Amino acid sequence: MVRKEAVAGYFYPGKVEELRLLFEELSASASRVFPEDLSGVQDASGVVSPHAGYIYSGVAACVAHRFLALLPPAQTIVLLGPNHRGVGKRVAISSVEYWQTPLGQVPVDRESAEFLLSYSSMFALDELAHQFEHSLEVQVPFLQYFLPYEFQILPIALLSQDRATSEVLGEALFALSEKKRILVVASSDFSHYEPEAVARTKDREVIERICALDVEGFYRVLREKDVSVCGPGGIAALLVYHKKRGGKRGELLFYTHSGEVTGERHQVVGYAAVAFPLP
Repeated sequence: MVRKEAVAGYFYPGKVEELRLLFEELSASASRVFPEDLSGVQDASGVVSPHAGYIYSGVAACVAHRFLALLPPAQTIVLLGPNHRGVGKRVAISSVEYWQTPLGQVPVDRESAEFLLSYSSMFALDELAHQFEHSLEVQVPFLQYFLPYEFQILPIALLSQDRATSEVLGEALFALSEKKRILVVASSDFSHYEPEAVARTKDREVIERICALDVEGFYRVLREKDVSVCGPGGIAALLVYHKKRGGKRGELLFYTHSGEVTGERHQVVGYAAVAFPLP
């Protein structure tokens, strides 16, 4: 079975030529902001990458995926993202064999899916959660464009994004990483529809907790400051996974917001690329 594109022609171009041209334009912009001091990183656990329409968050996503391309090849890219539609299982692994984008098909790592299913009963095979969900789909063309090797994906949509679920997920990913080399992409946007100054302030506090690998503080800031980060569960799971691998910090690669594109500063959505290099 193949999962067909659900948001091609909407979140990103549906034609190969247009998509490649857009990637060239986004890459040119990303190259001007990519942190040179991280280009020598030898390994990492993964990245946080946004999932809005490419014209809004594409530069930040480019920065995140360019960082992944600097790392040693991974057998599997684990995609963690929120379930925006609210249907399906609470921790839903894609059940198909391939995901399709305008750039071709990418195999789903069925072996790793089976491993997670045996690790905890909270995991379930459920394609309904993925059928129209965009948060993971929009990452796949970036991976196809930037990674210079063949890879599999393991898409996991999170309806439950609480701390307890994320702790188990992070521990499960660590157990999986002892069997094969994986990289994790936690798909999330940050503040939604806030004035620019408010969004920057709130997002800065959240990103500080993310970079400190402070899961408890991350959830506390989200709650106390009412920050509308839409993919907290995947981010928290990545923090847990990174700490178990010996990671000491995360590094903000790039931050921007939708107002930089639209010119509308009274209601913006924040986007960040955050990397998790290993010492």
